Amino acid sequence: MTKNQIIDEEIKQAIEELTNLLEELNLSEIQIENDKIGKVKVARHNYKPQIANVSTNQEKTNNDVENENLINENNENIVKSPMVGTVYLQPDPDSDPFIKIGDKVKKGQTLLIVEAMKTMNDIVADKNGIIKEILVKNEQPVQFDDQLIIIE
Repeated sequence: MTKNQIIDEEIKQAIEELTNLLEELNLSEIQIENDKIGKVKVARHNYKPQIANVSTNQEKTNNDVENENLINENNENIVKSPMVGTVYLQPDPDSDPFIKIGDKVKKGQTLLIVEAMKTMNDIVADKNGIIKEILVKNEQPVQFDDQLIIIE
């Protein structure tokens, strides 16, 4: 075996081990780095986090119930993340946010940015409407299909 074949086999083995760890630990991505094979990163694009159903003694407020009903009943009004990444609500740290609650938006207008793999991706309104709720915070990590914004 040549040196390149050995390294290719080690990379293949590392990917298999990382893939198994992703499943076992329910992670969206995992990465290793060493001097011999360099950096190897594995990610699941169809990752859906498993959230334990934890009951508490606290009662839901009226706002919590209203927001939950709004989110559940009006799925067509929800803008969801098309990718795994980090949300930015403004074009740069010194700028105003793209939108705020109550703003009227037009189809095609930038609502926020999702940064993925060092690429800034504009997330745009798919219809005209009014911003009812912003469900994420600036610099918050998001997964594919996470709810970002409600437009009415």
